[in-house]
Amino acid sequence: KGGNTEDMLKQQMITSNLAVSSSGFSNLTGGSPESTCKGEKCLEGKERVGKVALIADMGIEGDPYTVQSILEYVKRSQVDVVVHAGDISYADDFGFFSDSNSWVWVEYMTSLQNITSKVPYMTSPGNHESQYNFAAYLNWLHMPWNESGSSSPFYYSFDYLGVHFVGISTEHDMSLNSTQSRWLAQDLRTADQNRAETPWILVFGHRPLYCSSAVKWTTRCTVEAEEYRKDLDELFRRYHVDVYVCGHNHQYERSWPVSFGNVTAKNYNNPAGTVHIVTGAAGNPEGNDPTFVPWFMAPWRAGYSLSLQTGWTLMEVNSTALVFSYIH
Repeated sequence: KGGNTEDMLKQQMITSNLAVSSSGFSNLTGGSPESTCKGEKCLEGKERVGKVALIADMGIEGDPYTVQSILEYVKRSQVDVVVHAGDISYADDFGFFSDSNSWVWVEYMTSLQNITSKVPYMTSPGNHESQYNFAAYLNWLHMPWNESGSSSPFYYSFDYLGVHFVGISTEHDMSLNSTQSRWLAQDLRTADQNRAETPWILVFGHRPLYCSSAVKWTTRCTVEAEEYRKDLDELFRRYHVDVYVCGHNHQYERSWPVSFGNVTAKNYNNPAGTVHIVTGAAGNPEGNDPTFVPWFMAPWRAGYSLSLQTGWTLMEVNSTALVFSYIH
């Protein structure tokens, strides 16, 4: 394992020309998702390329590769921020009804110290943080919710590297006219009108809207995912969200641009839909899931990894391109 291109499942770039209006998606161009796209060759121009580590579902007693790999990238100044879409430490796996598992959070956060002392670590809550009404999550992780006009520490937004990042909580009410939904609509509306400053909008939350795990197909990937689509698909369409990042399923997969269950195009050329990335194979005591339903059952799926190895997603960004790589 390591950081060379043989260890990367490279994904195709999404590029944008800055001629963006709030009435439509960015002008996106790109080739087939099977092609390899290497760093500066994709991100042309002289501006700095920002690099984001995208992870979910990471805890103690899992394969430590993800932490070690991201640390090496941080040491080489190749990661600027880590975004973790829920399920953090897995303390509740060590006694959900016990008051003696706080050591899990200590061990987990200590394992990240060499990373979080150098780059921001931005999170959203997952189901494994719900123990004691999310008390450990709130005590350990302080996100800029008040600074972003949110009334809750569980959802917030921030601008960094030309991206408007929006952390949402799939563990709290997101239904139409809920407090979170109203805040999200206002936040996305403002961001969509500010594309000159932040050309990209990326939303991250724990649970997927589109997934194709064979093990979880009849539950998470159909019944549950469809409920979340009812809450979010319209907001994503209306405010032209470029990417949604999640976990919950312990695997990696990526969609074509999709909206309301329909693939808008089997390429990334000016898509009228959001690209969904499940990156939940970062490593945890429950292990990873290499199972997927056949393609015809998930026509919006563009790529996936059958590996049992742990891994994480690297997003490279400048004002005109996003490039995603699954590193494992």
